[in-house]
Amino acid sequence: MKYLIGNWKANKTRQEALDWISEVKQKNLTLEPGLTVILCPSFIHLLLFREAYPELPLGCQDLSPYGDGAYTGEISARMLKSLVQYAILGHSERRRYFQESSIQVAQKALQAIDNYIIPIIAVDRQNWRQQLIALDEAVRKQSILMYEPPEAISEQTGPIGKGTPASLEEVKQMIGAIREEAEPLAVIYGGSVKANSIATFLKEPTIDGILPGSASLNAAEWIKMVTTANQIIKVSR
Repeated sequence: MKYLIGNWKANKTRQEALDWISEVKQKNLTLEPGLTVILCPSFIHLLLFREAYPELPLGCQDLSPYGDGAYTGEISARMLKSLVQYAILGHSERRRYFQESSIQVAQKALQAIDNYIIPIIAVDRQNWRQQLIALDEAVRKQSILMYEPPEAISEQTGPIGKGTPASLEEVKQMIGAIREEAEPLAVIYGGSVKANSIATFLKEPTIDGILPGSASLNAAEWIKMVTTANQIIKVSR
């Protein structure tokens, strides 16, 4: 199984999301067996996608570390489970801007799993062992883990990263170490992946998928990524 998971982050109005859906649906993309394509828009667009593009599996970009209750502003996993099948947790931007700890990420992962949502948990190069240690062994085995070097991420609001993906050798080395330590459902790579670079990572047997961010916002770029991923899967069979 290979994964292509788009992360919209904090982008797009309702109309912009509808335009994206319209352009992508016009292509009638058919996926090869063995390829799972997931999109993670913002919370406010989840119901829109469920109604306008129900065949596309969805993920959320975060969820509450708590269950239902008096947690103003939070969105619990139980509230999300009818809309999403996946949840991105511990993204480097969450850790950096919102000071999320590995303990909080672990709490969120438990909430996700308890509500039949598969966590996609990000870990970085410097702290990956500590980030994995914070997770219960059962959680690690029920999660997709993502190697995400923050320095590879390109931001619209300021230069934390260089905006180019990590080298294939670095990604292979880190994914191998993470897989050996955690034995998760899958290990994927995220960090400035675009249509012209996804083949580098998807063709590598030890890499289970990719999570592009800004590239997934552009419908034409997304279509290219899905098409490329399909071709790679087809040739590899």
